[in-house]
Amino acid sequence: MLRAIRVCVATGLMLMAGCTVTTTPTIVPVIPDRKPPAQVLSSAPMRFDLPDGTGLVARVWARPEPRHIVLGVHGFNDHSKAFEPLAQHLSAELGATLYAYDQRGFGANPQPGVWAGSDVLLADLRHIAAQVRERHPGLPLTVVGESMGGALVLVAASESPGLQADNIILQAPAVWGAQSMPWYQRISLQLMNIVAPEMTFTGRGVQSFGISPTNDPETLRDIGRDPLFIKATRVGSLAGVTDLMGRAQNLSLSPPQRSLVLYGLSDRIIPRRPVCDWLRRLTGNDPPMSTLGFVIYPDGWHLLTRQLQSREVLQDIRLWLDQVPLPNQVDPQQAKGVVCVR
Repeated sequence: MLRAIRVCVATGLMLMAGCTVTTTPTIVPVIPDRKPPAQVLSSAPMRFDLPDGTGLVARVWARPEPRHIVLGVHGFNDHSKAFEPLAQHLSAELGATLYAYDQRGFGANPQPGVWAGSDVLLADLRHIAAQVRERHPGLPLTVVGESMGGALVLVAASESPGLQADNIILQAPAVWGAQSMPWYQRISLQLMNIVAPEMTFTGRGVQSFGISPTNDPETLRDIGRDPLFIKATRVGSLAGVTDLMGRAQNLSLSPPQRSLVLYGLSDRIIPRRPVCDWLRRLTGNDPPMSTLGFVIYPDGWHLLTRQLQSREVLQDIRLWLDQVPLPNQVDPQQAKGVVCVR
């Protein structure tokens, strides 16, 4: 029986933690639309000290006189390096300073791969956002969350006591709770978390399902060689992130801040169904939400700023932060009409 449960969970893990890449899958060639940034800004290492005495590893791409401040919150198994392309673009095009930190249990912090708990991660994010705000009084602060980081930012901003930020950007937010999973994945994960929470799985079989977080071979190779990228996921961590994703998916109100959601229809890590379920919950509210906008990319992958067609995404982020209307932005009701099409 344990073997059968393991097989079921392994299938679910490869879908939900598909960013665990150990080899480069075969990808249909696509002409890159990326271009080198106007200038290359090196990141500097730093730490964020938290009230419980913990110090979290971080990095900053600092401008001497920034016009905008950005805080990046990475995805599951990833770390702060994920924001390198965005930092280079926003620094060159917007004069922004970007901070990014390794969340507890990820990156260069102690006990990598051990889930710290959703409430702990939320408290860390709120404290760090407050510190960044204090360092740069008077400048607009945008918090960008990718995948699991998007779910965390969404919950932190929507639930009390809120999040100190002027703008929120959610890149492929991980809104995939247990309620949107097939019953066998949900039950199997629950059982495995009880009997073997420390068991680990890798993403070695992902490519056989045609699943990849990006169509950029260079990004995949970089992830595969990165010693800080977690490549073996514990069942307990998978259960923890599933709980966080469900918490985000169940939110029926938009954050109070001006917010933008970016999602690609080629995303196989966070597929359409859970995003559709989230949109249906959001659009069930009256009155409609005026603070939440969506940009849906027909050919967008999960790692939207680390795919071959990243230029449009990066440009949209910069324009939106510069208060320029995006011609491709839609409201939640319109987004539902696109994402929920079968």
